[in-house]
Amino acid sequence: MATKSKKKQVSHSKPSNVSKKKPVVHKQHGAVLTGALVIMALHGIFAAYLYSTGAPVTSRPWIISLMVVHSLANIVAAVAIFYWKKWGLYVYAASTILALVLGLISIGVWSVFYMILPFVILGWILRSKMQYFE
Repeated sequence: MATKSKKKQVSHSKPSNVSKKKPVVHKQHGAVLTGALVIMALHGIFAAYLYSTGAPVTSRPWIISLMVVHSLANIVAAVAIFYWKKWGLYVYAASTILALVLGLISIGVWSVFYMILPFVILGWILRSKMQYFE
């Protein structure tokens, strides 16, 4: 019996996944988005400081603690959104829901406007930049 050795054909071309390059996208924040994120971060810092040091007297002190968490989450979300991280949007949405629930428990219906308005404004600013998020 004669055995024939099979030679493996070697391809000298590049693999198909290497030749496909993603186009370079220049992610522009713009002045309005940058300003909104700076205001969001500064508001979070200021609110966290005020809630933790000069907390108002309330019958539910746990609400103040959770508002500090909300403020710190807004700072984290602002930084993440600045770096185009999609999880930053989720953190901001969760933080807004937390603040909304706490506002409804402590203040009442009027808190809905105050808590939802910044979220809607940021969503409007980001409406044309969603493809930049990773």
